[in-house]
Amino acid sequence: MAERRTSEGRGRMRSAIGVAIAAVIVLAALAGAGSAEANSPINSFSITTSSTQAGGHPDIKTLIWMSNSATQVTAPGDCECHDVRNITVDAPEGLIPNVFATPRCSGADFGQARCPIDSQIGYVVVGIGGDNPNNISFPAPRPVYNLVPRPGQAGLIGFIEPLLNSAPIFTDIEGRTESDYGLEFTVSNINHVFSGVSVVEEVFWGVPADPVNDPFRLKPVGCTIYGVNGAPECEGGAKSNAPLKPFINAPTICGVDLHTEGLVESYDHGFDRATGSFPGTTGCDQLSFNPSLFAQPTTKRTDTASGLDIDLKVPAAESPIAPSPSAIKDAVVTLPKGFSINSSAADGKTSCSAEQARIGLRHEAAQCPEDSKVGSLSITTSSLPAPLPGFVYLADPKPGDPYRLYLVADGFGVHVKLPAASVEADPITGQLTTRLEDLPQFPFNEFNLHLFGSERGLLATPDRCGTYPVKSTFTPWDSLLPDQTSTQFFDLNEGPNGTACPGTSRGFSPGFRAGVADRGAGVHSPFTFDATRTDGDQEAVGLNVDTPPGFTASLKGIPYCPEAAIAQLQAPGYTGRSELNNPTCPQASQVGSVNAGAGAGTHQVYVDGRVYLAGPYKGAPISLVTVVPAVSGPYDLGNIVVRTAVQVDEETAEVRADTDPIPTIVEGIPLRTRHIRLNLDRPRFTLNPTNCDPFAVDSVLFGNEGAAARRSSSFQAANCATLKYRPALSLKLSGGVDRRGHPAIHAVLRTKPGEANSKKVSVTLPRGELLDNSHISTICTRVNFAADSCPPGSKIGSVTATTPLLDQPLSGGVYLRASSHRLPDMVLDLRGQVHIVLDARIDSVKGRLRTTFTSVPDTPVSTVSLHLTGGKKGLLENSEGLCGSSKRASVTMTGQNGMEMDTGVRLKTTCGKGRPGK
Repeated sequence: MAERRTSEGRGRMRSAIGVAIAAVIVLAALAGAGSAEANSPINSFSITTSSTQAGGHPDIKTLIWMSNSATQVTAPGDCECHDVRNITVDAPEGLIPNVFATPRCSGADFGQARCPIDSQIGYVVVGIGGDNPNNISFPAPRPVYNLVPRPGQAGLIGFIEPLLNSAPIFTDIEGRTESDYGLEFTVSNINHVFSGVSVVEEVFWGVPADPVNDPFRLKPVGCTIYGVNGAPECEGGAKSNAPLKPFINAPTICGVDLHTEGLVESYDHGFDRATGSFPGTTGCDQLSFNPSLFAQPTTKRTDTASGLDIDLKVPAAESPIAPSPSAIKDAVVTLPKGFSINSSAADGKTSCSAEQARIGLRHEAAQCPEDSKVGSLSITTSSLPAPLPGFVYLADPKPGDPYRLYLVADGFGVHVKLPAASVEADPITGQLTTRLEDLPQFPFNEFNLHLFGSERGLLATPDRCGTYPVKSTFTPWDSLLPDQTSTQFFDLNEGPNGTACPGTSRGFSPGFRAGVADRGAGVHSPFTFDATRTDGDQEAVGLNVDTPPGFTASLKGIPYCPEAAIAQLQAPGYTGRSELNNPTCPQASQVGSVNAGAGAGTHQVYVDGRVYLAGPYKGAPISLVTVVPAVSGPYDLGNIVVRTAVQVDEETAEVRADTDPIPTIVEGIPLRTRHIRLNLDRPRFTLNPTNCDPFAVDSVLFGNEGAAARRSSSFQAANCATLKYRPALSLKLSGGVDRRGHPAIHAVLRTKPGEANSKKVSVTLPRGELLDNSHISTICTRVNFAADSCPPGSKIGSVTATTPLLDQPLSGGVYLRASSHRLPDMVLDLRGQVHIVLDARIDSVKGRLRTTFTSVPDTPVSTVSLHLTGGKKGLLENSEGLCGSSKRASVTMTGQNGMEMDTGVRLKTTCGKGRPGK
């Protein structure tokens, strides 16, 4: 058959899913040797291209000789079981046609031999009979047309063979969207009338409208059968009126073997899989590669929830002469620092699994949950009549790759599912880098992606106004070309909610509120602490809280969360869901709950956590451990653990809580914490004062840019006057009861539950009880007392106090400590779960020795037992014998509720039985 000149290096064709070179590639797939059991064997095969230029637009010609029921000498009789029934062939990846390079013929016109001349994309010659290629009759060539596909088809081509009773031969073309996005060609249910065909030669034009193809452009107008000789109007030589657009686009990759693969099914249900080679491409150094990306947030405001618009453009080149640019293999987009994932974006979201996305399924559209949708996309290619619409979904997180996106598009008979995009978040800064790797080798003109914005935008903008860069790097499939990098900028020019741009340092004006549910004096009531911040403010990284005098908590019966459990909470790999399902700290140690709101915008994500009692920490006698499982939507960022040292003032018993640094970023996601609500709501845990003076809960909150904000919330208990106040004091002197003796002193103070606590206690001994200054040998300095290093001589007794708030009594020594007064102070050093110091002033009034505790903490105490040493270390000296007389001490006690009690307390002694003063 006469050879002809073909055109080379023609324009570019853009489609990942368009129609292609049907029978040519089909036959190419059969070039490999079939199995010995094949019932429709391929005897010989050849495939040539007019050019090997990468990205070029060559003509492609195939020649195939095959056996069937008519030609197989071993076939029994006229059995048709050996005929080919179905052929499915995979074209090499990157070989893409542009079905819109020519007009397409409708099914009606095709069936009536009225296809437009411009819709011809090549020709086919069918050989009849003979047992070898040299003994075959070749009728005239038949035109191959680009047909309008049926619904659900990506493309369709066909020709009619008049010698086979005008049988139409169709090839259905699909994109391998489940794998490499190459093309698959299928000829189904081939009629037995084809059994007489033994050789097929088929040519597809790289540029169908090129005049070089005119000799083989066949005129169907007026022809009853395509290509019948003798009818001038049916002869070749027609000209095309279509523009010179390339139909074939060769792969844009060099130096690799290109293969085709096919599956042949015979009428006897036998199968034969075959592979064949495709001419390798050359000239990759002649290709261009110049994609550009433009990205803009959906808002111009700082520290605000935002979406993102991305427009990726690839310069189109549909010249019939120039090769097409290289397809993009990898794309890496790096957003500026500060432009991060919005921590509230996943609230209410789910993820889409690979199964739901129908990954690996060609004929099914993605069925991702609506709640996993986070954006939309559009793909524009010259191979489709309109942009291909689609959506962006959150993909199931994977270990080491938690932030993934599925990009899917559906239309025009195809279902596109691009490889999952991985979004890397820098664990320190939160800066985002998006990677799309091993993209399919299909060219496109424009790729538009929109991530939803509004108040629950997937992203959040930086916290300062300015110009921000978006950096992109694109890797071509053509390995001879360098990566293409570009930087594009966007501006932020307003603060949140339309405020002015923040200055060098952002403001810090947090909201603060604290209080109890029931203000009744002396009652147990849950305590709530609220701290808030607005968009644009510094983030809170720590705080301390000072509770009012008398506000305390009952620790009795509450175990500590073990240190090993706290370590487990902070261990790498320990998930938030594990903590939610099986909390690490014992339930018995829980004293409260926490609720935290985070995220830019008005719709924060709120997550719940627990507060546990723990042991000594950073010098404090007790601590609190706040545990918030960072689980939102499909994401599990582990656990946010903040430990708080709880100091108890030694003299006033006031409580001060100092938190460890509060995290501002977890697993690469800046938290942008907006609201913290702490509830100490364990039953009968926190306890109100019995003093109804106006107090306050004071706090200092610290911002991440160095600011400190002091906040106060008023606090005042109620109904103090309804509390009773009837403490009982007993005094006893033992040993040294004679004149000039030095008796020991035993004092026991008892109070009843539910009464007001004592505020001031003063005991004035009767006349005759003197202070022996000679026994004040050693006095502890305040420095030594604070360092717990008082000299032994300064200790003058011991003390024990029991309280309903603690499991064990507090006990310790009684010391003489240096004072600003004339006489040293007597100090009760009570130690145990907490440390309390009671300071009593010693003086004399009207010749009587007086001891006064001027500032007793507003804390319930069941009993206080005080023992002051007598004898050689006794401070008291009798001016007269105690036996035979009855003496009373004057006692004045004032309750925290203001009630006073003056009474005389008889001094008991250890005189002999029946003697006065006993």
